[in-house]
Amino acid sequence: MTPLLLLLSLLLPGLILADCSGAPPANVWSICKNCSELPEYLLKCEDVLDLASLYNDTAAAEFKEKYGYGCLEMGGETYEDVKQTQVVCAALEDFSCYYDPLDMNPVKDRRIEDRANEKVFLSSFTKPCVKYTGHYFQTTLIFSLLLGILGVDRFCLGWTGIGVGKMLTIGGLGIWWIIDIILLITGNLVPNDKSNWETLF
Repeated sequence: MTPLLLLLSLLLPGLILADCSGAPPANVWSICKNCSELPEYLLKCEDVLDLASLYNDTAAAEFKEKYGYGCLEMGGETYEDVKQTQVVCAALEDFSCYYDPLDMNPVKDRRIEDRANEKVFLSSFTKPCVKYTGHYFQTTLIFSLLLGILGVDRFCLGWTGIGVGKMLTIGGLGIWWIIDIILLITGNLVPNDKSNWETLF
C-alpha cells in the first residue's frame, strides 16, 4: 500500500497533504487553487457593507468607486429595487489555497491592500443589499391596528419623534392613525433603519 501512495504522490504532485498557502501551483496537475476561485461554501464572507450608515453620500460614493464593493442604499420592496454588491471573503481556516493579493481584483486601485495580512479578497459572486433587524410586518400591523392611536407602531419602527407626536395628539384625533395603517399596508411605512421585513419562514 505504501509504494502505491508513494507512486501517486510522485505522479500527482500536491495531492497528498498539499499546502497551497505559500506559492502558486507548480503545474496544472496540482490540486492547489487560487483562494478567489473557491466556491462559496468554502469561504467565510463578511456581511454586505452598508456604506450609507458609515459615511455621508460623497464619502460613500468615493469608497464604492475606489474599492468596488459596498451598498450605497439598503433594502427595496421588489427584486428589481434591491441592489447587489460583492463582499469581502477569506478561505475557511482549515482549507489550504494559494493567496495572491495582486490577483484579488483586476482593477489595481481596488485591491484591498490594507487588509492583505488577513488574506481577504472580493467575492466572485454578489449578495443583495438587504439587512434584517427584527422587524416583522405582521406584528407591526397588529400594533398599528390596536395601539397605533398611541404611536406604538411608530416607536417599534424607530420613528421615535413621530411616535411622540402621534401619542400626544392621540393619533392626530384618529386621522393620523388611519393614515399610518394605509401607509403600512401599501409599503410606504417601513423601519427607520432601512432594514427589510423579517420573514416568517
